[in-house]
Amino acid sequence: MKLFSEIYGTYFRCAEKILSQGEITEKDIRKTVSENAFRDSLLFIPDKLIPDSSGNSPWGLLKRTENGKLRSVLSKAPPKTATSLQKSWLKAKLTDPKFRLFLSDEDFSALSERLKDVKPLYDAAFFREFDRFSDGDPYTDPHYREIFGTVLKALREKELLTVEVNSRRNARVTKNILPLKIEYSRKNDKFRLYCTAYPQKKAYLFNIGRIKSAVPTGKHIVSENNMDEYFRSIRCERPVTVEISNERNAVERFMMEFAAFEKRSEFDLKTGSCTASIWYDKHDETELLIMLLGFGPVLKVTGPEDFLKKFRERINRQYELFFTDINDM
Repeated sequence: MKLFSEIYGTYFRCAEKILSQGEITEKDIRKTVSENAFRDSLLFIPDKLIPDSSGNSPWGLLKRTENGKLRSVLSKAPPKTATSLQKSWLKAKLTDPKFRLFLSDEDFSALSERLKDVKPLYDAAFFREFDRFSDGDPYTDPHYREIFGTVLKALREKELLTVEVNSRRNARVTKNILPLKIEYSRKNDKFRLYCTAYPQKKAYLFNIGRIKSAVPTGKHIVSENNMDEYFRSIRCERPVTVEISNERNAVERFMMEFAAFEKRSEFDLKTGSCTASIWYDKHDETELLIMLLGFGPVLKVTGPEDFLKKFRERINRQYELFFTDINDM
């Protein structure tokens, strides 16, 4: 299997973006190159594409129009092709019930047919999640899939939904919400929905599995500030600060475990240790506590004080459970 090809490199993808834009100016070409290629690409890629006064260019991909702009010499947009590796990966993903949530039945059938002769890159049975909760979302349940599809469509189209949700106390609550982001929790094996209630504009986080019904309202909310306002409202006031020693490859494990978190890290080259500040959403505080506790003695939480208090309480609770005589319980 050929893993790499130059046609999937940065220069080719950058040229593909330019050739797909119809008429384009020289200024737009330089902007596209600066945003999609390397820092020094501006020194030569535009010169390769932009025709000179006689209409010639080294790559010969663009021609000037009567209004002085540039247009692709191709009769069609550059084709998008997939490598054998990408097809093999897609075939493997088709066996993942979470992947199917993002496809309609028609799209899934069409993709399965096109990949019928492709060998999957891996078998899902190869993986064992030893640190994951066993009560994950019912991804194959038709009702769950219907709710997920409705929420996903509303998120893409910025449409208000009327949802009925089971609270933690098993009470039914009805709200009008604007979906903002869907996030998967690997540890809980659940999809979560970040949303804003309307008209109160209060931030909420729901497990999609708790949503019992979701009805589109037909009302669309178009605002570029929805996401920014939401995440500002749930962001922690102060980051958690930790110290990680380099025992048992702890620093590398820490960086992998917290790759999805916003953080600032400093390394001590002499000791190999690391200090880090971690910013998190308030909804994720309990999960963050559990993740940090999992590192044991190689990690030390140094602040802030309110987080430290909760950290100590969890450690004391574990200590009491571990050392309490069963006859005293």
